[in-house]
Amino acid sequence: MTRKSSAADRSQGPDISKMLRFTPGKDVDVNDIDAIVTPPGYRGDGWFSAETPPSVSSTDQDGSFTEVCRKPLGRFLSFDVKRSLFSGKRRSEQADDSHVTKRLRVDRISLQTLSPMSENDDVKSVVHRLSTDDDVIADGSRPYTLPTIAGKHSGLKAISPETMNDVLQGCYDDELDHVTVIDCRYPYEFDGGHIKGAINLYTPSAIKEFLSRHSCSHASSKKHVLIFHCEFSSERGPKMYRHLRSEDRAMNNDHYPRLNFPEIYLLEGGYKAFFYKFMKQCSPQTYKPMLHRDHVADLRHFRGKSKSWTAGERRQLMRTTLRF
Repeated sequence: MTRKSSAADRSQGPDISKMLRFTPGKDVDVNDIDAIVTPPGYRGDGWFSAETPPSVSSTDQDGSFTEVCRKPLGRFLSFDVKRSLFSGKRRSEQADDSHVTKRLRVDRISLQTLSPMSENDDVKSVVHRLSTDDDVIADGSRPYTLPTIAGKHSGLKAISPETMNDVLQGCYDDELDHVTVIDCRYPYEFDGGHIKGAINLYTPSAIKEFLSRHSCSHASSKKHVLIFHCEFSSERGPKMYRHLRSEDRAMNNDHYPRLNFPEIYLLEGGYKAFFYKFMKQCSPQTYKPMLHRDHVADLRHFRGKSKSWTAGERRQLMRTTLRF
């Protein structure tokens, strides 16, 4: 459809090529583009009707909808008309998107995308919980069972001698499956008096062996609580506490945040503070300090082992720092 407009035409009316009317009648063939696309308000003499302004949409007497657009003819045909002509095809394609197809697509997305993300989200939520909540144990699964106090080591959970006594008297038997008291003093100190039922682990190798021995029991699924202490719980006890936690993390590196022993405590004040308050809970009921005059040679021997281990730990830390 081509029509040349003269200067007089342009002066008396708007440009027809820039305005179109989309008038799909009831009995119009969709393949007849000329019947569908006509100038808005066009009377055949080149003028626009005054009854229907170029920017107004209206409904004709035959019920067809008249829409006036200000797009050029080429752009109108390339997008709007084609979209209208093939709208039926689009609706038929959408009809094929049945409930079963949607269900299969959702299941495929769930298997390929949602499962790994859910696992990552779980790890992220645990890390967030551990970093924001100080009252949950090291695997983020539950709160600490025993009441804690502020101790000398801010990064370790400490309990009072009174709480230790309550544990020994069975006040927490309904909440805890098992409790192991780990005495980190030297053997001559341990033999000179220790908390009833405690075991003597004072070297890193002994700690590692203890951890390996209990790794197959899946201790994290049970409330197996460890309580560390030394004479004052100022150096040896905290050091072994941290060493066991480090080894436990390394052992479960592929299953973070799972741990064999996620709930660990430090007895604040150590054996000395506990002995002077609850002597009857000790066996034998005596207290032998580390600097006892009868054990100078023993002290030199065990302290030498401790220094050699500390030196090796520092060398390992230096190598790690240089490597990373």
